[in-house]
Amino acid sequence: MLRKLIEDLQAIQDPGERGAMATEALEHVKALNTEVAQIRQAAARELRAQGQTYKEIGERFGREGHPLHFSRIRQIIQGEATGRWAKVARDEKDAAGNAEDAG
Repeated sequence: MLRKLIEDLQAIQDPGERGAMATEALEHVKALNTEVAQIRQAAARELRAQGQTYKEIGERFGREGHPLHFSRIRQIIQGEATGRWAKVARDEKDAAGNAEDAG
């Protein structure tokens, strides 16, 4: 699915056009990422409501032999952002809050 997009981008001869199209593609990928994450979160919440454990959900959501850790499933259900960029966003939010408190 996305492989075709990458191949099409690589086939663009003009580097300026290729760069512009890559920028546009990244914006679409970001939007899709958000939508896909929401779908996954809703599915996890539905499975929890049906009584499945975080571990059971992790086994279903992971690749064969590589389940998602139960703590990751909890984060997905609670809507917690994770990873490096989530930490940057939290740090910026904390810094803004501290600046307001100081003012």
